[in-house]
Amino acid sequence: MDSAVLLLVLLAAAPPVEYEREGGSGTLTLSTNAKGVKKFAISTFGANAHTCELGGTIHGTFGRLDDQEPGQPECRIAFAQKGNVIEVTSQSEEACAGMCGSRASFDGRYMVPPAACLPAASKASKESFLTLYKAKSYQQAYDTLNKWYMACGHLQHWMELDRARNDLALTQYHMKQPAACRATLAQTLAAEMKTLKAVEEELAPLDYEAYAGTAKATFHNLKLCSK
Repeated sequence: MDSAVLLLVLLAAAPPVEYEREGGSGTLTLSTNAKGVKKFAISTFGANAHTCELGGTIHGTFGRLDDQEPGQPECRIAFAQKGNVIEVTSQSEEACAGMCGSRASFDGRYMVPPAACLPAASKASKESFLTLYKAKSYQQAYDTLNKWYMACGHLQHWMELDRARNDLALTQYHMKQPAACRATLAQTLAAEMKTLKAVEEELAPLDYEAYAGTAKATFHNLKLCSK
């Protein structure tokens, strides 16, 4: 079954479905209205709180905006179904640019999150980790958070991943695994940048403000795991 047929079957058979963008930076919602018209809505964000907001109608595997201005170049969007993933691609980058801030885009891979990655389940996993960590059941705490991290990491924003990496690394420290702790922290942006000043220079102002606390925790934990 080709991607066009898969997409049409999906839309015809289901109520509105929300897909998460890979990297945790937005959503795609697909629905069918009472007249059988296939609709899409995309909401994403990029650096420095820049966003994209757009919606329209799907014809075959291409989308057209509902609020396309007459006489302006058409913003055409391709939707390609690949298994459980929908690849969204702007077919006219300049025409679609007005839908987004300068540091945001909507191209990317969108997927239905596994049950374990839905907000309530994610919150429960993190709360369970914290309870076990406070009880000094470090192996169980690590296993709980790492299971969530492995299953849901691809749908998390990079800042959320770095927070989780710090929690995992600190747990490894308490498990007397300093090398593993350092290896986990090495995956963070802060470790890559090496200094807080370099982090500040790398990130847009609002992103730095949001990430600075995690960066400081990373440098602190790296020192702990290097003793």
